Amino acid sequence: MEPMVRCPHCGLYHNATIEYCPEKGLPIYQPKAVEIHSKPNLLWLVIVVAILLTALCAVSAIYFIPNFLKPKIIPNNQVPVSVPTLTLEPLQTRISELFTPTIAVTNTPPEPTATLIPTDSAWQACEDVVYPSHLHPGMHASVALDPPLPNRVREDPSTNAKILGYVDPGGKVEILEGPSCQEGWIWWRVKEISTDLTGWTAEGNKDGYWLIPE
Repeated sequence: MEPMVRCPHCGLYHNATIEYCPEKGLPIYQPKAVEIHSKPNLLWLVIVVAILLTALCAVSAIYFIPNFLKPKIIPNNQVPVSVPTLTLEPLQTRISELFTPTIAVTNTPPEPTATLIPTDSAWQACEDVVYPSHLHPGMHASVALDPPLPNRVREDPSTNAKILGYVDPGGKVEILEGPSCQEGWIWWRVKEISTDLTGWTAEGNKDGYWLIPE
């Protein structure tokens, strides 16, 4: 029996060699699991440091505390030395004298007010497509992180065209030209910023967008 894989879009099991979902037309992608390694060496280091600190506190308690509490005995033939005391002004008065702030008057020019730019840029790119577009040539966009699936970059705006490569979730692209209205999708010719991979990819479908404008 050939290996099967569960599709994250339709919930059905398909052959593991299939590249995209036969039901939804979306790319099937299995993100690599992130391996989490334990750090036993760090744990042992913390335990050793804690033991050393405990031992140091115990030694200090044994040798220093009794000497601190032991009363001082002045011999009969020793005359106590009188040490003159220094009378200081109240702490609050001394602090106020030392740290009196000096206020400097400066003429600060007013900061320019930012201009608000409308964010609603949706427009009907294709008559036979039920969802609007948010992209235009010259814009930058990124591949959506949810779902965490890569966008296929094809030679032509069609699901039957040759696959030239993939843009991973979060990858940045530049919109070169478009749109092309094919197979009920809005297609854009893009170039990945980091690799210069160039080709056609779909903006999304009625359930969501795969290219998010920057």
